[in-house]
Amino acid sequence: MTFQSWWHFRRARFYLFLNKRTRAMAEYEAVLAIDPSDAMAANALGYLHGENGNHEQAIEKFQSVLRLAPNDANTQFNLGYIRQKQARHDDAIALFESAVKINPALDRAWFGLGMSQAALQQREAAIASFERAAKLQPMNPHALYELGLQHHALGQPEKLAEVIYRLQQFDPKATKLLMQATQPT
Repeated sequence: MTFQSWWHFRRARFYLFLNKRTRAMAEYEAVLAIDPSDAMAANALGYLHGENGNHEQAIEKFQSVLRLAPNDANTQFNLGYIRQKQARHDDAIALFESAVKINPALDRAWFGLGMSQAALQQREAAIASFERAAKLQPMNPHALYELGLQHHALGQPEKLAEVIYRLQQFDPKATKLLMQATQPT
């Protein structure tokens, strides 16, 4: 990394700290103009594009990172997340599976995998993914909430009760929401 690209990268981080996303994006673009192979700048820019809803631009940046570093689990996750936002769940599943194959401890990829599987009504697979996410992050209320919903959808009240018990140990609000969502009608 040259001094000039380092300087732009640091300015981008500073602008992010100030919540000036447009200026940060311009600085990341400046880094890439100097060094198009800078994976960190491309990844950061992809993230910002995705955050702004510019999915195609985010995909372009993430794919450029994957061309440089095909085994980058975080970028696989980021691209999967954008595909999930586009409701392209089959593509998202493939990317999340790739991410967890590279880094099995990437809990957010397990969660994303479960969300796409649930969207496609692959409930048993979603349960396995949410259980893995919850095992990696035992106090993740989102993973447990979604796990409970899947058990409810499959008509497994005993498993749902186990999830509610686990969840109430640390998040009463999420517990209440899960109980309301799974209440018999």
